[in-house]
Amino acid sequence: MTRYELRSDTKVGMLEAGMWTPACPVALERLASVTINYVDFSGQEHDDGEIVVLDVVADSVKAIFDELFKLRFPIAQIRSVHNYSGDDELSMADNNSSCFNQRPIEGTDIVSIHSYGLAVDLNPAQNPYVIFDEEAGTAKIYPKQGWSYLNRHNRKVGMVEEVVDIFAQHGFSIWGGRWTTPIDLHHFQTSRGLAEILARISHEDGKVIWRISQKLPSRINELPHGSELQPLMATYAQPGPTQFFERFERLLLT
Repeated sequence: MTRYELRSDTKVGMLEAGMWTPACPVALERLASVTINYVDFSGQEHDDGEIVVLDVVADSVKAIFDELFKLRFPIAQIRSVHNYSGDDELSMADNNSSCFNQRPIEGTDIVSIHSYGLAVDLNPAQNPYVIFDEEAGTAKIYPKQGWSYLNRHNRKVGMVEEVVDIFAQHGFSIWGGRWTTPIDLHHFQTSRGLAEILARISHEDGKVIWRISQKLPSRINELPHGSELQPLMATYAQPGPTQFFERFERLLLT
């Protein structure tokens, strides 16, 4: 399969926008640009969409959008977030579909899965992000034009419910529309444990883990992360990948 790389102009734009820094959990050389064909809301075809992802999942992301193209599923636009100076709110307000952006989860200091290039946002306006203030009993909607799409029983063009399974079949089995608070309707991602593993092993070994993850999504989504993942990751460096894979398989089967 094609080995994807980051476009040179995109790399420059990302660095200028501060969209990637040395603090990022993914090395810059592990990010890749994928060119996407898509159909917009007027039915016009485009061949210039660009989405930046972790290199390991580039083929899968391409396959997802190829399926959406065949279905004529409308997408407003697909641009790297450096075109918005790395500002997620500006990207959402422009109804832009995207993936990589080094940033924390809104309102926290927790690293977003977008920082790994392993979370895809699709049509934010038609599938808004809703965050709740439980004490005040209020909700904030991002982007603000997403308010008219909150009733998910009132089906409208560009809503993602009909394509959730396509993302899951290609490894993005966690959909933010199933969350209670916040509700992130445009958001598809891998598990955090899987993201941490893929970012810390080689591209070649990552491809193996990624193939396994697509076959066992429920087990992959239960992977530990953070400090609980350290015993497994320690085996990758010493004694090496062979023992790492053996321990990884045991972890999934227990």
